Amino acid sequence: MGVVLMASFLAGGEPEDAAGAAAAFDPIGQFDHIGIFIPEKMPKARLVEASMVWVTDIGSHPYRVEWLCVDDPAKRASPRSPHVAFRVESIAKAVQGPGIKTCSKPFDAGIAKVCFCQTEDGASVEFMEYYPDANSPVAKGAKPEKSRLQFDHVGFITTEKKPGERFVAATRVWVTDIAAHPYRVEWLRFEPDSPVTGPVRENPHVAFRVADITEAAKGLKVLLEPFDAGIAKVGFYQTEDGAVVEFMEYYTKSE
Repeated sequence: MGVVLMASFLAGGEPEDAAGAAAAFDPIGQFDHIGIFIPEKMPKARLVEASMVWVTDIGSHPYRVEWLCVDDPAKRASPRSPHVAFRVESIAKAVQGPGIKTCSKPFDAGIAKVCFCQTEDGASVEFMEYYPDANSPVAKGAKPEKSRLQFDHVGFITTEKKPGERFVAATRVWVTDIAAHPYRVEWLRFEPDSPVTGPVRENPHVAFRVADITEAAKGLKVLLEPFDAGIAKVGFYQTEDGAVVEFMEYYTKSE
């Protein structure tokens, strides 16, 4: 199972600036969270009245995971895409990025003004303008220790063919190039007979760069033991609340 994501990692180094078009936007430095819809609301979730969705506190989650649940129980069974969110100084400027389609007008989400968009390949992206006086540990700069981990990418599961995807024959999964995506999205499309099962195949994940996977993964459930992915050693883990987290030890050039 260790080679399931190898093709994407081999091509997933530092993001390149395509003709300087997105030089002002830094997806790694501006990453805020990954948002995942679930069928039942989490404890201590708050209702965002503008969207009628229950959300958890991003700042209190060590891996920047936001759990979302639609307020209307009758609508919870409908599939909803996960999203990756970034902090921006101006939503108006962010939505002018290449290949971005606006899906909602900016609205008040309590701690920030937010806007949801979609990329050409179907990824859901949220842009956030935090309010200076937002009553949130994140807005105040008081982040949990683990949130200081450096973001690398998010992995979204899909059943649709994506541009530039590669096939990993050993585990029968199609994967895209992380570095080629302006918002650091990795798409994974599993063939029906793929031997990969469980959360890595079924759920989106968020990946961080770490100096030591063993140290970073303490207290987490092991999903995939660390393995050599060409440009990095990587491992997959699960938190108590069900989030799938990937840790990556990038190799130096000498290695």
